[in-house]
Amino acid sequence: MSLPRKIVFFKNPTPDQDRDSYAKAARAHGLEYEFVPVLTHNFVDQDGLKDYLVQIAKEKDGTVIDSLIITSQRAVEALAMALRDISKSKNSSVDASNIVSRVREFRVYTVGPATADLIKSYGFNNICGGADAGNGTILAQQIVADAPKKCIFFTGETRRDIIPVTLRKYGIDCVEYVVYQTMKSPLAEDDWKICLSSFSKTHTIWAVFFSPSGADGLTQYLGHAKTAAIGPTTESFLVENGRKPDAVATRPDPTSLLKAIIETDTQ
Repeated sequence: MSLPRKIVFFKNPTPDQDRDSYAKAARAHGLEYEFVPVLTHNFVDQDGLKDYLVQIAKEKDGTVIDSLIITSQRAVEALAMALRDISKSKNSSVDASNIVSRVREFRVYTVGPATADLIKSYGFNNICGGADAGNGTILAQQIVADAPKKCIFFTGETRRDIIPVTLRKYGIDCVEYVVYQTMKSPLAEDDWKICLSSFSKTHTIWAVFFSPSGADGLTQYLGHAKTAAIGPTTESFLVENGRKPDAVATRPDPTSLLKAIIETDTQ
């Protein structure tokens, strides 16, 4: 039996890394950790997004749109930035505070507690899914059960189709609106190799993946590291790429992830 000596999170930390929920969980267990950012994100057409938010806010009472879907933190940040810019608008034809308030009134569907908490921090209160929806399949089932008239899915350029395909199958109108692009970080492979070489095979080092896109192209470099996945979607990707994870979180949150890692290491 061995205790994990180092955990490498293949994700971009929150802007204040010390407050990142995964960093806090690792520290709580006395574990050494590092972040290896695997993706870079660029927001797409923020001016167009601002115009679109103004439009749906103005039409809120007379439109069939009644729900938003936001499943990634990058999409949350794109909307938050657009709403912040709207609130500072000096355009006399736009009642900025009213527009922002009306957008925040929409019901928002999301995946996982971290994204739900981020959405809430930006003033949205009618949040569905979150901790009760650990992946897109579960969230899609919840949306179908609620039967909204029309949803706007704010998403990245690269994403899985499970939510829009499921909703359309059941006759729910789902409009996809791309708010960011995702690209692989050119430094992820080198950063990981440095982490791996700094630990001998007698020590335990964990590689933790949070999405298929975050693991893409890295599985062949994992060496003697143990691997963990944040959920079943990432687990399936790792298996398909020849690397069955040693641990899988039962829920997509820091507590469940660290529990799965520690239980595996103490068996």
